[in-house]
Amino acid sequence: MHTKAAVIAAEALVRDGIRSMLSVDRTVDVVGESANFADIPQVRRRMDPDLFIIDFSGLKAGSEVHARRIRSLVDLADRPVVLLADDGVQADMELLGLGACVLKRSRMSSADLVCSVRLLAAGYLPVERRLAQQLAHRALEERAGEAAHVRLLTPREREVFHLLARGRTNTEIAASLTLANSTVKTHVQGILKKLGLTSRLEVVMLAHRPVRRPAAPTVLRQRTRGRAAA
Repeated sequence: MHTKAAVIAAEALVRDGIRSMLSVDRTVDVVGESANFADIPQVRRRMDPDLFIIDFSGLKAGSEVHARRIRSLVDLADRPVVLLADDGVQADMELLGLGACVLKRSRMSSADLVCSVRLLAAGYLPVERRLAQQLAHRALEERAGEAAHVRLLTPREREVFHLLARGRTNTEIAASLTLANSTVKTHVQGILKKLGLTSRLEVVMLAHRPVRRPAAPTVLRQRTRGRAAA
């Protein structure tokens, strides 16, 4: 089974380098390329690639504008994406949710790129072990400190709830979770009804309300003192 890849990179040298790196795998065909990010939709329609390889290392990192630009590129591709990034760029849950695999150019080998392309084509999302551990740890912390009202929601409603709490619109939520706008609207209505809320603003206020963590049981503390005294 052959995988069709499209390469988007401003520099011809980078595009040639990516082609060369992928040439070691005969199951991967580069069917299109462009130097302009704006050509992504056209390349998608004309060549119908299975995935995109996008080099955005030239974009200035460290700003919300930069983050929005990255998200917009992934959204434009509407396909699994391998993002080639500078060291200052970190993958986050939103990029992962959009189906983006982030590789650092400074330490990327041909094997890394080929392996990532193969896994994406097979339906998997490659994630660095360090990042996977961080995300798992963060998810466990969030679950442990999750307010009781959130436990009333279904897993999908919780995803929508957390995006609502970050001020996302229905359209942005639909793109992040790969849902139809009408489905997102239904989830939002269900969340408001279950939580007894009347507006999105109330969702934001509820989400940022401090969570009271239960104190340790009195019996446990008494036993601890007893052992210490003994």
